[in-house]
Amino acid sequence: MKKTIVIAFTFLTLILVGCGTSKKVFQNERIFNYENLNLNYALELEKKLKSEDITRTHKVGLGENIFPNKDNYELEISRDFRRIIKPNFSLEVGYYFTKDSTIRVTTYEWNDLKQKSFKTEKQNLKTKKAFKKKFTELTEMLTEKYGEPTFSEIESENPKDDGTYRDGIKWLNKSGMNAYLFAFGNPKGSYNQIRLSIYPN
Repeated sequence: MKKTIVIAFTFLTLILVGCGTSKKVFQNERIFNYENLNLNYALELEKKLKSEDITRTHKVGLGENIFPNKDNYELEISRDFRRIIKPNFSLEVGYYFTKDSTIRVTTYEWNDLKQKSFKTEKQNLKTKKAFKKKFTELTEMLTEKYGEPTFSEIESENPKDDGTYRDGIKWLNKSGMNAYLFAFGNPKGSYNQIRLSIYPN
């Protein structure tokens, strides 16, 4: 009989030592620090948070750059939830797990809570500022936890010809935990999105 694995389900807020802003983000948004996170724990959390269940009826693949899946895990249909992070963000969380209910990768996606078909220039710039601040906070927290990034490409400093950009930062941690943070946007601030994936080797 296999020895029961102790699940590490501690929020980063409980172990991070750093600036108050970093801790606040993890408190508000429940980003996990885990190595063997079980789906039941995650579902219980989402229930307590009163998150909206937006689980699909079909599988959704993850790109190799988001989750390399070197062990060729066969992932089940992900469990997906939406949380409202006032005043700026709609946060979608996805739990990708194997048949034994072990979560192999968790994804986070921040979108504009106040997305409209039309916004004034002032409103767009305010939204852009909020997303930039969020990206900076996440970068600082992940660096505190996993050390200096192993890859960083910041296109927002030099947007493409069409005005769009994608900023990407990766942490490949020696302890086996990995994170990939990236953001999409444009200089006008009319389009903004942040994504994060966290997974163990």
